[in-house]
Amino acid sequence: MSKRMSWKVKFSIVMVALIIIIYGSNYLVLGDAEHIISYVWTHLGFIPVDILIVAFLLDEIIEKKEKEAMLEKLDMLMSTFFSEVGNELISQLSAANKYKADTENLKSIKNWDQKDFDNKLAEIKDKSIDFSADIPLENREEFLDNLRDLLVDKREFIINLMTNPNLLEKEEFTGLITAILHLDEELEHRKDLNLVTDADFAHLNGDMQRVYNRLVHEWVYYLKYLHKHYPYMIALIIRTNPFDETADVYVN
Repeated sequence: MSKRMSWKVKFSIVMVALIIIIYGSNYLVLGDAEHIISYVWTHLGFIPVDILIVAFLLDEIIEKKEKEAMLEKLDMLMSTFFSEVGNELISQLSAANKYKADTENLKSIKNWDQKDFDNKLAEIKDKSIDFSADIPLENREEFLDNLRDLLVDKREFIINLMTNPNLLEKEEFTGLITAILHLDEELEHRKDLNLVTDADFAHLNGDMQRVYNRLVHEWVYYLKYLHKHYPYMIALIIRTNPFDETADVYVN
């Protein structure tokens, strides 16, 4: 018998002995066996009720803890996403964006507190970020080609993210991955990017804006998470801020 089982057996014997002593002394002193039996019977009737209540409470607590643990793992998964593809995708789209006013304050994110993160997330949710790729005609093919190369190179990684069933719990992040895959598909089907017309480029701009909006939202949410739980990790994100062209990974 293991030490753990031995402890349980000894504890059970002690408890049963205490029950016998308590009820035995009650009978010896008061001599009312009927009252003792009635008392025990009444409390035995409440055992199923107690078990039912405790079972439901424990189930709720365990389910809540499991969900919190799963969501934390998904939040940490976002770290891998931004390291692999997110930051570079932001850099390429931000550098080309004609409208930078909506993301200008993201350069000073190192000075933010939790309230600033909440305000920015609410702002993005209520109002779409303006985006339009301001690329001269002669540079359009190179811009789209670089964007396509990035998405093709990271396609397997992105598809693997989609196979994670737990991602269904994070609708915003799932929406971002879906939008990226759609943009990837649009670019992949255009074998010769030199043939992209103004009308076609406007269509691709719509796909890029969809990705950009979701990407900025998830990036801010991710930094809010790091700021609260892992403040030491946010320093590197600030030094590699994809919205800041002057950001420098080296500590100065």
